[in-house]
Amino acid sequence: MRPVGVVLALLLAASAYAEDARVSFLKKQLAGAKDARLRAQTCTLLGKTGSQDATAPLCSCIKDPESIVRSAGAAGLAELASPEAVACLKAAENDRDPNVRKAIERALDTGQVAATGGLYVAIEVNDKVGSLPGDVLELARDLLKQQMAGLGAAIAPPNESKAQAQDVIRKGKMKGYLLRSNLLPNGASGLKLEILIMTYPDQALQGTWNVKAAGGKPEAQLKAMVPKVVNDAAYDLEWK
Repeated sequence: MRPVGVVLALLLAASAYAEDARVSFLKKQLAGAKDARLRAQTCTLLGKTGSQDATAPLCSCIKDPESIVRSAGAAGLAELASPEAVACLKAAENDRDPNVRKAIERALDTGQVAATGGLYVAIEVNDKVGSLPGDVLELARDLLKQQMAGLGAAIAPPNESKAQAQDVIRKGKMKGYLLRSNLLPNGASGLKLEILIMTYPDQALQGTWNVKAAGGKPEAQLKAMVPKVVNDAAYDLEWK
């Protein structure tokens, strides 16, 4: 296992990171809707967008207090047919409502959702600089999730218990990993991204990778660093 340290010279030409406008609108509608029927309809529309940006709000739908919303969230996740959608559905398989459980079962069995397999990944992002704004940390999480999803990984939901993770991994016949990502200072204005990769949920260390960037805003540095460090780790761990 080789540690990787690469200084990237940024030309500030990184592509812009922007959420799907349809999803942004529907997320706001979902957050402000007091009527369960409107929330359920919004979950359905989120699924119809076909955008992977809809995964996170749909995962929140299947945690809604109202069963009609949870069922609609399950159907919406089925429309996305992504590994992350599968992970959210599997984490909710033991819903207290039998109708919701049936909706989740249909979502997993109708063929709309692809079989998971492969990797199941939990992602942590820690601010070791001590002064990074929340949107920078959120961007780091989103970029890491995008890179891992590109490798066919299912992303574990936040605050998942060890028992829940083990159950999802067992049922999906997956390999679990934790990406513990630390953002550290690199000189006066640069960033260093260090990733400790462990088994999940047992957390046995598999290796450490890091990459550095200097120049430009933190957002541009992250867009350059994340693909590099994930690809290096994927090569060493034979994820590809």
